[in-house]
Amino acid sequence: MKRLGKRLRDARHAKGLSQEQAAELIGVHPKYMPRLESGGANPTVATLVAASVAYGISLCDLFRPDDEGASEQGR
Repeated sequence: MKRLGKRLRDARHAKGLSQEQAAELIGVHPKYMPRLESGGANPTVATLVAASVAYGISLCDLFRPDDEGASEQGR
């Protein structure tokens, strides 16, 4: 869950949003955002879909393996 949280935080930063702004777009309480981004929450699929739409990324981007690029380079 920490990897997912980091990706959510990175995507939010890339959009230049505060946690409060992101919470409003996603439809969650602002106090939920730190837990979500630290990996301390278990978000619903609906929350992840809302985040991906708000941040302009795909759900696949949130769950891709870390070493995806490394495995391609090794071929």
